[in-house]
Amino acid sequence: MSWTKAVSAAILSAVLAGGLACRTNHPPDTPAAPTGPDYCLKDTSYTFRAVVADPDGDSLAVRFDWGDTTTTYWVGWFASGDTVAFTHQWSDTGTYEVRSLVQDQSLLTSDSSDGLLVRVTVRWPPGTPTAPLGPGLGGQDSSYTFLAGADHPDNVPVAIRFAWGDGDTSEWSEFVPSGGPVRMKHAWLEPDTYVVTAQAKDTGELTSLWSAPHQIVVRPPDTLLLWRLRLADGYSGYLSSAPAIGADGTIYVGSSDSALYAVSPDGTVKWRYVSGAPVRSSPAIAADGTVYVGSSDNCLHAVSPDGVLVWRCATGGYIRSSPAIAADGTVYFGSSDGYLYALNPNGTLKWNLQTNGPVTSSPAVAADGTVYIGSFDGFLYALRPDGTPKWYYLLDDHAYRAEVAIGADGTIYCGAASGYLSPSLYALTPDGSLRWSRVLDAGVNSSPAIALDGTVYAVSSGGPYGSGVLYALSPDSTTRWRFVPNEQAGGSSPAVTAQGTMYFGTSGGLYALFSDATLKWRYQTGGYVGSSPTIGSDGTIYFTCDDGYLYALRGTSPLADSPWPKFHHDLRNTGRTDQQVSSGLRTVGAPMLTPDSSGFLIRVINDGTIEDKSSWLEFYATPDSAFMRDFYIGADHCGYPVPSGLPGTGPGDTVHFTTPVGIAPNGTELVELYFGDFHVDSLGVDSRTNVHGKQFVIRFDEGSVITVDP
Repeated sequence: MSWTKAVSAAILSAVLAGGLACRTNHPPDTPAAPTGPDYCLKDTSYTFRAVVADPDGDSLAVRFDWGDTTTTYWVGWFASGDTVAFTHQWSDTGTYEVRSLVQDQSLLTSDSSDGLLVRVTVRWPPGTPTAPLGPGLGGQDSSYTFLAGADHPDNVPVAIRFAWGDGDTSEWSEFVPSGGPVRMKHAWLEPDTYVVTAQAKDTGELTSLWSAPHQIVVRPPDTLLLWRLRLADGYSGYLSSAPAIGADGTIYVGSSDSALYAVSPDGTVKWRYVSGAPVRSSPAIAADGTVYVGSSDNCLHAVSPDGVLVWRCATGGYIRSSPAIAADGTVYFGSSDGYLYALNPNGTLKWNLQTNGPVTSSPAVAADGTVYIGSFDGFLYALRPDGTPKWYYLLDDHAYRAEVAIGADGTIYCGAASGYLSPSLYALTPDGSLRWSRVLDAGVNSSPAIALDGTVYAVSSGGPYGSGVLYALSPDSTTRWRFVPNEQAGGSSPAVTAQGTMYFGTSGGLYALFSDATLKWRYQTGGYVGSSPTIGSDGTIYFTCDDGYLYALRGTSPLADSPWPKFHHDLRNTGRTDQQVSSGLRTVGAPMLTPDSSGFLIRVINDGTIEDKSSWLEFYATPDSAFMRDFYIGADHCGYPVPSGLPGTGPGDTVHFTTPVGIAPNGTELVELYFGDFHVDSLGVDSRTNVHGKQFVIRFDEGSVITVDP
């Protein structure tokens, strides 16, 4: 064979071998369904993506079918594994199926992908969010959580952002279902009043209007809280027990964890006595220190001062009624079995009286021993100490929460859980006659309180938009003022201090009001304050809250020595009018007024005791005093500012105020009372009134040794 023929044969063999080795071309892989928004707005562009792949690694072209009879051109070339993006907008509303196809350079085409269903609607923005929900009161540098949500007319997801009122606006939240809640936290660096608002946007970037504002008052760091104690170690529940305070300052309170707690004034637990069920009743303390408390286990428990059960008395129903203690030690309480019980101090039954309904209100004992209590049968009962009835009074079938307060003249004030058009506060004479009744906003479910001047304070449970209302009524039932906290209230009885400040609880915390209804402060808690506050002899305010805590707040004045200053009358919760109100007040009579060169003068002098704390002195005229003007305390002899004058009063009225008196050595003149011209202006005529020889009264803190020197 020639060389030329040999080369030609080799080339032909190589070509044939190459032809036999050529690969088979495969079509591209079927792509997955495109990705992109499944809700779109009409005439708005959106981006959709598809991933392309080819088993042979060929370059690829892509086409999208938009489901509206339009498709894209074939666009390429892309490497296998690339993600390809296209945009599209629809000119009509409806539901469309978006698909993609892939083609290689040999024009082999994949199957059509699965479809992505896209709903196209008219371009509607989200609805305006609700006003943010959150606290109305907070502390500087503390974070607080706020909540808002917005509905979308097309039920598409929305995101929320908050404007905090301090120049800061949050980032957008994650998208949540239409109407779903979004929570965010914020802390304010400066004390001030701030307005929080919220805005929504949808997946198409359309935004809503800003919401209505929510106001929060940010205070400096908390200066009111002395301590708070978590009852039952993490238990949170309905707490309605009003604390009682023993002679040594121990605080006794019931809890929903079935326990009675004894707590030291510093907030540490001394002991915990466990009953068989939640303790909704408020404890009462006997003269020997025994603590009586009712429980939902149907028993009244008598517990020693060191936390040991002395005895218990079983009834036929749960006990929500708080016991009262008579002067002879008799213990009165009601039960849901419909009976009022009277027990001897040793726990034996003295007598019981059946009513025609559960007895969940608490008894009150008058100075003559008469026992007053309301029943679910609608009657207020007046019973003699031996259990025989004196009279019954029908309170419009709404006496099941008829908590009683007794005035200085024996008038019985009680509330009723009435409707809007029925009386909800009654004043009855000691013989059972109606003195007056008042229709308030809604029922009065707690006991009234009575101030030194006879003002009756009562909380109605239903004011504007469901808010509670605190009423101040004169003894003749006329309204002096009403305070609307814009929060639910009604279960917490007011408590009045010697300075005239009132405390009462609401769904948002504890309020402190001056005697003219101006707000002193509001302390926010984490739940409903349905218990009645108690005020210690040093002014500390104790109360429980549905957030599970017993609170101790800093106060400035002890309990008023008035006829009925708080729920169940006094610190020991005896429910008895002849009982000393505050554990620290005594009374002495000042000498008859004697003439001075420019009026009348009394001096109060320390006669030998150096006190380790301030004392609260209270000066007021006895009921037979004449008209008074220009009454003041000599400021040179008092360490604190005092009023320079008091308004005029008529014969038989009481004029009073308090002033703190600091530490003073023997012989120091603490306070000088100067009475200038006593007169009354009547029809333009200055009529002078003779006050010579009138008697005045001074009250002061127990333990002080003070004499009155004319």
